[in-house]
Amino acid sequence: MLELSAPAGRALLDRLADAGEAECLRPSFIAALRRDHSAPLVGLALRVAEARRRASEKLLRSEKLYFTPELLEQASAHPPSLHRARRLAPAGKVLDLGCGAGGDLMNLAGLGEAAGLERDPLALAMAKANLAERGLRAELRQGEFPGTELPAFDALFADPARRGGGRRPGGSGRAGRSLRPDEFSPPPSAIRPLLDASKAWCVKWGPALDLSHDALSAPGALLEGMRREDYELELVSWRGELREAAIWGGDLPRARAAATVLEGDLEDFRVHRFEGDPDLPPPPLREPGDWIYEPDASLFRAGILADFSIRNKLDLLADRIAYLSSDHRVVSPFLRAYRRLESFPFSLARAQEALDRHGAGELILKKRGFPQAPEDLRKRLKVGEGEPAVLVLHRDRRGHRAHLCRIG
Repeated sequence: MLELSAPAGRALLDRLADAGEAECLRPSFIAALRRDHSAPLVGLALRVAEARRRASEKLLRSEKLYFTPELLEQASAHPPSLHRARRLAPAGKVLDLGCGAGGDLMNLAGLGEAAGLERDPLALAMAKANLAERGLRAELRQGEFPGTELPAFDALFADPARRGGGRRPGGSGRAGRSLRPDEFSPPPSAIRPLLDASKAWCVKWGPALDLSHDALSAPGALLEGMRREDYELELVSWRGELREAAIWGGDLPRARAAATVLEGDLEDFRVHRFEGDPDLPPPPLREPGDWIYEPDASLFRAGILADFSIRNKLDLLADRIAYLSSDHRVVSPFLRAYRRLESFPFSLARAQEALDRHGAGELILKKRGFPQAPEDLRKRLKVGEGEPAVLVLHRDRRGHRAHLCRIG
C-alpha cells in the first residue's frame, strides 16, 4: 500500500484512470503493466481503480481516495456519514471502532478530534492515505477488538461488520450480510461495556434487523439491561432508499425514535427529521380519499408512522399496510403523494380498462402485500402516450385493491 501511495503508484493509478474500465480488463494491457511494476502492485492498483470508478456515487471528491471494491461496499455513503459525524462531534474525541478505509473517519476528523481502530493492515493503510489526501489527522491503531487496548476517547462510533465471519483481510466479504447480531464483528456483547464508558455513542445497525426494544435489550444483545428511554432509534433515508439504522445514547440531545430523510445530492443535502412516539396505536382505517401517500420507510421502521399520521390527519388504507390516505393534500419530504383517480378490486381487465379510460402513459407500479411482481404486471398492461400514471396495489380485508393515480 505504501508503494501505491508513492509517486510511482500514483502515476500507475492515473494511467488506469485514463485507460478506462474496458481497457483495464484486457489481458494484454495488464501484462504491459506488469512489465513496469510488480504483479501484487498492479493487482492492488486495478482494485483501487475499480473502486474509484464506483465511488463517485457514494463518496465526496473520491477520485484520489484509496479503497478496494469490498471496502467501498462497506463504507457509508457521505450524507448519512456526515449527518452522524455532526451529531457526535460536540461530545469530544470520537473513536471509530473498526474504521475500515476511513470513510466515516474522514468526516469525524474533519469536524473534531478522532481516532480509529482497524484489524486489517491494508484497510488501515488506506485510511491513513485517505486522511493524508484530505489533509486530516486522526490517531490510528491496528488491532482487533476485543483484545487491543483502545485509544483514549470521549465518544464512540461503532459499525460492526455484519458479514458472516466479519471482515476478512483485504476488505473481502462476499459471504453476504448476516442477520444474526451474535455473528457480528465485534459482537454486541463486546460493544455493550463501551457504551457505558462513553460520554456519547452511536452504533450503526442494519435496518432489516429486528429493531424492537425486546430484541435490542435481550441478554447478550447490544443494549442489554437498558430501558427504552435510555437510547434513540434513528432510521435514515437518502435518495429514496432506507440506508441505515443508528442507535444513539449517552450525553447528547436525542428522542426515543426518529426518522431522518436526507434530501439532495452528495455535497448539498438537507436534513429532515421527525421525532415521534413509538408506542402509539395505528391510525384508523378509511376508504381511499382524494390523495394516497407512500410514506418513507424510515417512518415505519422507526415505529413512528402512527404518530406522523395522527399529526398530519392521515389514515391507513389497510391494516398492516403502510399506505395512507386523506382528502386534503399533505406536502412532506416523508411522503410521496399520488392524486387518486379511481379505485377498484384488482384484476388485469379492470386495471387495463382504468388505464384506457384515463389515457395513461408511463406506468409506475407500487405494491405492498400484493403477490405479483411489478415486472410481470407491467408486461401484461398496455399504456399509451398520455400523462404518467401510478397504480397502487395492496391487500385489505376484502382482497386485493388497486388505485389508479397521478403523481401529486
